[in-house]
Amino acid sequence: MTQGTRIVACLLAALVLPPATASAATYRVHSGDTLTGIARHYHTNLFRLAHLNHRSPYGVLVVGTVLRIPNHRGAHHAAHHRRRHHAKRRRHAHRRAHPHTTRIAGRYTVRYGDTLSGIAARYSTSISALAAANDLNPAGILLTGTHLQIPGRHRRPPGRAPGLGPGTAWEVQKLIDFWSVRDGISRHLCRAVAWMESGYHPGAVSSVGAWGVMQVMPATWSWVEWRLIGHRVPKTTSGNIRIGIAYLRQLLRDFHGDVRLALASYYQGEGAVRQLGILPVSRVYVADILALSRRM
Repeated sequence: MTQGTRIVACLLAALVLPPATASAATYRVHSGDTLTGIARHYHTNLFRLAHLNHRSPYGVLVVGTVLRIPNHRGAHHAAHHRRRHHAKRRRHAHRRAHPHTTRIAGRYTVRYGDTLSGIAARYSTSISALAAANDLNPAGILLTGTHLQIPGRHRRPPGRAPGLGPGTAWEVQKLIDFWSVRDGISRHLCRAVAWMESGYHPGAVSSVGAWGVMQVMPATWSWVEWRLIGHRVPKTTSGNIRIGIAYLRQLLRDFHGDVRLALASYYQGEGAVRQLGILPVSRVYVADILALSRRM
């Protein structure tokens, strides 16, 4: 939940970006993709990519969506070879520096919501070692169903990530379901909002200070505690989800059950919706959440 600051930044970025070329290629979104990851993968500007496809720069994409990639032709092939070359150099350098930890100690299949950093932490290895063992770009896109080799000494992954509460997307989803049922809101809608906001990542922090699974701003957290709940809520994964869902419930009440207006208010702020209506970037956000809610 970024309110007006993120909206203004997105609109300004869209205005200053030059028009995309007619030779833009296309990419079909897979499970787990983000616009940031795709922009990095194709060595293009996040806001240019978002503007070309009329998307929110910070939203989670719907699987199957076809995106246009600006300035793709020629540059992608050179970048692909550069990435493979650098990945090989990192892998060989790591093996020379860590001759006793490069053996394959286990295997893991990527699941919905996983990240390379999260998997590395769960198996007590480094991101660079895990990426090198699987010839991956540490900052690249991690696709669901990918089979990873776990380097080094195998350790059983802990049930929780240190300091973050639940360590898997499934545990986060259980908390979303618990608080949504408790507050009388569709769990499918709440799941979609959480996935759109953070991809179920408890440690996600936005550039304007929103954090957690539900991307709650500090001022919103304090307001929900004081006005809606009546007491302080621990700043944990469960607390973050509780605050976000309680706020969404109040927005639905304020707009008499109008889901589109409530979702737009969650994204751009209730005051902005009442004064300006649903902004173009918020329309994309709302449409994506409604589409996600039918699949989650």
